Amino acid sequence: MQILATAVLGLIDGIGFDPFFRGFLSVMVGVVVLIGGTYLLIATNTGARSGMMIACGGLFGWMFLMGVFWTVYGIGWVGAGPTWELVEINVDDVEDTDDGLLFSEIDVAQELHAVDVSVEADDPDEAQILALERSNEVDLGEWRYLPTSDPIRGEAQASADAFLIEEGVFESGGFLPLQFGGFTSGGKPVLTDDPSMLDRVVHFFEETFLNPSHPEERIVIQAREIINKPVLPGEPPPVAEVDPEQPLVSVIMVRDRGGPLPALISGLRFTPLVFTVANGALFAAFALSLHYRDRREDEIRAAVAAG
Repeated sequence: MQILATAVLGLIDGIGFDPFFRGFLSVMVGVVVLIGGTYLLIATNTGARSGMMIACGGLFGWMFLMGVFWTVYGIGWVGAGPTWELVEINVDDVEDTDDGLLFSEIDVAQELHAVDVSVEADDPDEAQILALERSNEVDLGEWRYLPTSDPIRGEAQASADAFLIEEGVFESGGFLPLQFGGFTSGGKPVLTDDPSMLDRVVHFFEETFLNPSHPEERIVIQAREIINKPVLPGEPPPVAEVDPEQPLVSVIMVRDRGGPLPALISGLRFTPLVFTVANGALFAAFALSLHYRDRREDEIRAAVAAG
């Protein structure tokens, strides 16, 4: 008995009162006061059984509407976000992959860097604009230049850095991604530059209703080894510079949207979609049950009135 008491006290001590019981009691009080109070109010007017069905129908209907907003905006109880999956790493060479995926136009992206997309400008934003203008003059095929200001570029570049280190192509801190070495194709349709309100509305309907499944999104991030500079005693480390004599390394990745139906809906929105469908089905079941209950009561009243 003493051993059991000691084990129970150790368990209670390990749980931690504030983070566990305070949150648990807050949720329970909310459930009892809000849901229970609503049921108690309805049950006093319609009866215990009808009150329970009405309260549950309202609860699941509210959660259904909340799930709709979660699914549309990708918030709330969401699933795993999309990630970048490595296809291959090319070193100044573009070849077909072993799994049959053909990237025949990646050489166009490498040629774009070869024709010197990089521009000289005092303002980094101005350099990006000039690079975009320069890239529009080059035939990229289905590929488009991806500036560093694009959030997709930052996410993909972080994945590319990790792949280069994991595959042993470079050591950590021994390379730099090229500022003008990001290219993408596929994925969601892209709006034109400086779109009008009409362009935004048409883009929304095309993306949502006409093209619910987007083509496979691919991206190329290019990098080169940096120049090995000695660190002098008492001085700050030198600024890393790309060695133009080193081979161009291209990291080819495909976006994994996750979920069992990535072509239609990503894993991020699949979880709230399941939540929405489940609560919608429960709401429909309670609503139909109340509907048939009302019909039976009407038939009984009509029979009593006629008898």
